[in-house]
Amino acid sequence: MELTLEDVENLTTGALFVSCSVDHESCFNFHDRILSMLTSTDKVVRLVNFEDMDPDDLVVVIGFVNKGLPLTELVPVGDEFTTGISLLEQELGTRISAVVPLAAGNVNALVPILVGLQTGLPTIDSDPMGRVFPLLSQSTLNLAGISPGPFAVVGATGDSGVIRVTDSLRADHIIRAMAAEFGGWVATVSYPTSAARIQEALIHGTLSQLIQIGKILNSQMSTTDKYSSLSRQFGVRRLTRACVVDVEGLSRPFPRNQPDHPTSATLVDNVQGHIVRLEIQNEILLVMIDGAVEAVVPDIVTILRTEDAGVASLEDLWIGNEVDILTMPAAALWYTPEGLRLAGPDSHRLHGARKRRR
Repeated sequence: MELTLEDVENLTTGALFVSCSVDHESCFNFHDRILSMLTSTDKVVRLVNFEDMDPDDLVVVIGFVNKGLPLTELVPVGDEFTTGISLLEQELGTRISAVVPLAAGNVNALVPILVGLQTGLPTIDSDPMGRVFPLLSQSTLNLAGISPGPFAVVGATGDSGVIRVTDSLRADHIIRAMAAEFGGWVATVSYPTSAARIQEALIHGTLSQLIQIGKILNSQMSTTDKYSSLSRQFGVRRLTRACVVDVEGLSRPFPRNQPDHPTSATLVDNVQGHIVRLEIQNEILLVMIDGAVEAVVPDIVTILRTEDAGVASLEDLWIGNEVDILTMPAAALWYTPEGLRLAGPDSHRLHGARKRRR
């Protein structure tokens, strides 16, 4: 299918909904670049399924990985991924046929759309996370035993390289270190795999789902009706409407190579006085209400503005502000024993965090 301007608007909103904590400005930057190309050229955005691919087609996963520096601090020039694709094609001696987003959330959900406009490559309506996790290794591709390498990286200052590595955790360590050395972030082109093989390992329909979520949130419906639609279609549940009373940076240890700067926020339910606690590290990992766990990674947690159900950010967690806190189930694979070991509470050092039974 060819994406319209409206689809891009909705995709951006949906991408922020499932990953509200990460830098919003980068999303809007890529949104604006995409709309500019769509309106000023005759190029089109193609969103395809694996039924549209030849089994032997070479597919790659593309996305940004950062180490402490938002993209807005050192804005991408725009050719980082096309350079990475060319480097990997030279390394492999074959042409790449399609791209997959590294994560169906935030800026990485928009990256393949812009790259598709630049290169003519279609974007496959799938991804290896179904949300955003902090580590490259926290992916369905790792669970399936697919090698991340060889992969190409292009840095914020133009440095680049091709790395031959087969272990996902090792790749995480290398990419995060290179991001720090290359200026704070890198554009990655990884997991080169045949369409037939990678199809078995991805979560499908994720970009379409973001478009549908965005369509609801961008509609003229009331906030109540928006929440009802999200609940019916995607299992979204509003946990509470609460007012921020405290935000603090924490100094607790964090896992190696995960983004640091953990944060905690305390809110109070204005109606019943419940005490709400958010634990945040790259994403909102945990929601507790009166000491009971209501949502915990891999659950998706987001915050919305109360007046219009617009996606809020961590900057909206200022003392005195009232927000809605919602949760949405992640892909079913993340609730299996294997998925929980890789990306569940223990992997984020939230040991013993188990949800209240309902």
